[in-house]
Amino acid sequence: MKGQKILKVTSILMIIGGIIAAIAGVIAILGVSALAALSGSAEGTGLLYASSILVTVASVIQFIAGIKGIGACSVPQKAVSCVKWGIIIAILAIISIIIGLVGGGQFSITSLVLNLLLPGLYVYGAMQMKGTA
Repeated sequence: MKGQKILKVTSILMIIGGIIAAIAGVIAILGVSALAALSGSAEGTGLLYASSILVTVASVIQFIAGIKGIGACSVPQKAVSCVKWGIIIAILAIISIIIGLVGGGQFSITSLVLNLLLPGLYVYGAMQMKGTA
């Protein structure tokens, strides 16, 4: 089927990335908590907590999207929901970049492209699958 290979590969990458990012997100939350405890003040940790929580939530969503993408490879009718999941992941990637900029980071077009590449290919594969349904 058209798009099946792209959707399957991107789904597997999303599952792997989602698991790794979830672990990193939990470690980040614990690290921010330890930082606040060591400094004796939670002042200035709000943005760190927000970005750590966003990473954790986005990774869980990415993992779910990967599972749904694998399922859509065998049932093309499920590809419609994969398009929605892919768009949500792309939006979360953009929000993550914005939070990084607010926190004092610098904008990088390379970072933007790399953060949107996997969700873009995932949506592309799902759209191809949707067309064959």
